[in-house]
Amino acid sequence: MTRWGFWARWVVAGSSCGVITALAGCSAGTDAGPAAAQTGPAAATASPGGGTGVAATTAGPAGSSGSSGSSGSSGSSGAVAPLTGLSVAAAIAQRPAVAVAVAGSDPVGLGSADLVFAELAGPVRYLAVFQSAEASIVGPVTGTRPTDGQALSVLHPVTGYDGGTASFISVLDATKVIDDGYAGHASLYSGGPGGVTVSTAALAAAGRSDGPPPELFGYRQPGDPLASAGQTRPASVRVAAPGEPAEQWDFDGGAGRWVQTAGGPRVAVANLVVQIVSFKTVYLSRKYGQTVPSARVIGRGAVTVCSGPAPGQSGGTAAAGSWAKPGIAAVTNYFDPAGQPMSLEPGPTWVVLAPAGTRITLAGG
Repeated sequence: MTRWGFWARWVVAGSSCGVITALAGCSAGTDAGPAAAQTGPAAATASPGGGTGVAATTAGPAGSSGSSGSSGSSGSSGAVAPLTGLSVAAAIAQRPAVAVAVAGSDPVGLGSADLVFAELAGPVRYLAVFQSAEASIVGPVTGTRPTDGQALSVLHPVTGYDGGTASFISVLDATKVIDDGYAGHASLYSGGPGGVTVSTAALAAAGRSDGPPPELFGYRQPGDPLASAGQTRPASVRVAAPGEPAEQWDFDGGAGRWVQTAGGPRVAVANLVVQIVSFKTVYLSRKYGQTVPSARVIGRGAVTVCSGPAPGQSGGTAAAGSWAKPGIAAVTNYFDPAGQPMSLEPGPTWVVLAPAGTRITLAGG
């Protein structure tokens, strides 16, 4: 039996996409924004803290079950973390989400996040969302982009970031996020040799609460498949976006987790979602002609989902299909080749927002 959670019940036709190469259309445009940017403490080159070891969000704070593969409906409290589907204490399940925009070659704190959006926008930029667990240091904190409001509005999180054009910030503030950016809340942030960092607890304490986020994914019960059709059992996944270093993810059968072993921070997650999206060109400075690509997560496109093992099988599971998000207030639904919603493994999820032309290579199993 699949627990649908907060999934939208509208229906779209599922589209099949290749398991080896995922392609989608790409659009370009411009967003006006003044040249002036808001900035925090000066950043240098070294990163705060270490980036070694596998950071896995398999356990939350006291009261969280943190058990890999457990269904969200189990546990003595009956409460479920909305962004992982894992059993937690009732008080934890009711906490608001905290989101932090992060960039840099050696980010810290991402392994404690329930959900991470990795925007492959040269260089990679992360939106880390925390709810069932906290992180004392997250960073280096970076500026907001138009992607943030589209991805985060449905979660109405307390949001931390450092900088961004006035246009970008106005886009963010027009959504349902709670703005705890550096410009208005400098005392929450710390400056160091690696850049600006922040504590998720400090952000949560400073921002008003809109309550917990909705459940974003449908999670499967033990024995259920990821997909009704097109399911494979890979042991590794390579994600190669045009112009970006390739990411390598390997499945750890003992932990039941996908581990990023190259091309990014070494983290371990229950689900890896590679979502092909269009990117729009936006201005950092019209005066100097400085632009950056920004992911568009409203619409539909191709997706490849990698998740936990099939019952009695080695390796992970994967299926290629389609994603759909009809509007900013809707959750994103992921459909298999038969047009049926996919059911993820309870645990943390990493969503790669990748451009058209990205090659997704599954191997082993």
